[in-house]
Amino acid sequence: MQVYLVGGFLGSGKTTAIQQACTMLMRKGESVGVITNDQGQQLVDSGFIAGFNIPVEEVVNGCFCCNYSDFEKRMATLQQAHQPSVIFAESVGSCTDLAATVANPLKQFHPHIKTVITVFADAAVLPALLNGSRILHQQVSYIYKKQLDEADVLVINKTDLLNAEQLEEVMQLVNTRFAGKVVLCQNSLQLDDVRRWLTILNNFQSPARRKTLEIDYDEYGAGEAQLAWLDAALEIVSPGNHAVGTALDLINKIGMAINRYQWPVGHLKFFLDDGRRQRKISFTLMNSPSLHAEPGNDTGSVRLLINARVQTEPQALQKLIREMINKVQSETDCTIIEGESAAFQPGFPKPEHRITVP
Repeated sequence: MQVYLVGGFLGSGKTTAIQQACTMLMRKGESVGVITNDQGQQLVDSGFIAGFNIPVEEVVNGCFCCNYSDFEKRMATLQQAHQPSVIFAESVGSCTDLAATVANPLKQFHPHIKTVITVFADAAVLPALLNGSRILHQQVSYIYKKQLDEADVLVINKTDLLNAEQLEEVMQLVNTRFAGKVVLCQNSLQLDDVRRWLTILNNFQSPARRKTLEIDYDEYGAGEAQLAWLDAALEIVSPGNHAVGTALDLINKIGMAINRYQWPVGHLKFFLDDGRRQRKISFTLMNSPSLHAEPGNDTGSVRLLINARVQTEPQALQKLIREMINKVQSETDCTIIEGESAAFQPGFPKPEHRITVP
């Protein structure tokens, strides 16, 4: 069995790439599995992956490194139920030190498992941060850069957002900073790009002893504490059958309000389910889509799951989203029923195992 650890900062496009890769492998008759991971309990990514009939397990309430035993259990569950030849394990977007805390323990406790670490980076965000931009707090940028440093395979993702000249500049910067590392330029919606990534993963020769990073855990923990995590489950009921349009209006209002406050967005994900169609909508540091309902495609009720990871205080983020919910209710005939929700900062990272190699 092969375990492909997929890291990279919030909003870098990890989940889309994993879904595309799994779908491609399943069409070839291969059995696959996915383990999603988050600091919270309600994961948009799990619902998105499951919507493609891909077997998925979750490690919640903390990163893989701090819940390594649960990570092993999720692998065993997938193995018993589906016998996958490949498991994609997508780590929390604010997590680093995967080599010492996940890959090396896997090597020690399960030597038959091949492990490869891919780290994704948004092509539009990467050059700004490598060149010293302050779009993220310096302690958050510390995590971002450490993630890049430990990649076996570094994927510069979302290359469709750049023109040829911009992409050339990014590649010059990356080749200078990460000389000797396997680097891919990728648009994860292009099957040829995903196929090339899979080929590299399949042929990659994992080192017998994977070199690990020097990590300042105080700096790492302080960086995670700069981010607010918010998860919320909503049901929108519309007597006039405008529930989808109302949900999209709410999503737009939340995105625009966060932009007005100039809070850097790690990711802002929504999972919209109207009973007939499921839809994942994402805002990132450099991308804020404008959404509109499709005529004739509305309904009387929808479920909306919100995963927000934003550089601000949890209470401020929770207050903003509640204000937007109240605003939408006051402007429409809809009722918005709030289910489970949580707003918090990640706890200090305390890995179960840390096996270092100089």
